[in-house]
Amino acid sequence: MFDNDNGRIVLRSNSLFGYLMANGKDALKYVLSTISFSSIKFLDSQIQNYWNNVVPGISDLQTNENIENPAQRVELFFGNETYIDKEDSPKIIILNKSIKPIHHGHVILETSSGEDCARLLSISHTNAQRFSMPIYLIINKECLNQNLNSKPEHIPLPPKYVIRDKTWAPDRIFVNHPALNFKRITYGDNKGPRDKAKFLIISHGKSSLIINKFISSSKIKNNIRHLELQTLRPISNETLMQAMKSVKQIFSIEDTFVWLEQNSQIKSIQLNQIDSLIS
Repeated sequence: MFDNDNGRIVLRSNSLFGYLMANGKDALKYVLSTISFSSIKFLDSQIQNYWNNVVPGISDLQTNENIENPAQRVELFFGNETYIDKEDSPKIIILNKSIKPIHHGHVILETSSGEDCARLLSISHTNAQRFSMPIYLIINKECLNQNLNSKPEHIPLPPKYVIRDKTWAPDRIFVNHPALNFKRITYGDNKGPRDKAKFLIISHGKSSLIINKFISSSKIKNNIRHLELQTLRPISNETLMQAMKSVKQIFSIEDTFVWLEQNSQIKSIQLNQIDSLIS
């Protein structure tokens, strides 16, 4: 159940069953109940109606106008895939559809699981403060509807970022910055990065959910690695090279391939070809 408690959105459940059936929407609601925003805005009424249907009461979230340090005044903005923001100020821009690499955003994250709806929102809040710039977060409906593996409040989240030093300056963005590189990689049952694999499949967003279903029913599932990128910009080549070690063939979904630097080892493949490739 999702209640408004003194102007604050709170996730409640009357039974363990309710938690077991929780999904990405519940994870998103939970984090929204724990984070303070200086303002919450919507691009237009259409976007506002969409998110009000997804998260009832979101327009009634209370904001905190008394955040002392300007660097910690994070605005939450709901836009669409065409929206761009050229101001350098702490802001999370949530989009409900994927975007293309021509987008100007310096930091772009996209969910690939139900848990990501909470985890990446929390990370985006920290990074908006840390870099004092807009963080673009894509949350697609497939992840919002995906069931969680645990209670929303058990999803590991980063500690709250508190700026205390008046001489603080924003971090610089570089490709391997530890606060910017997020991914999920599976090696197969009882397999790790040192074990050889027949295939590495690279994906992001809702495509990752589909590929995981293909892999779970594959006869060679323990001979397949799957790298799910959650950071689309900046992408760490170091992360890619580590995942590519000891693999015979490397494929990237078309939509993900366009975000990667050219590499002769990585072949582009359509999502609908993956099932026959690994069956």
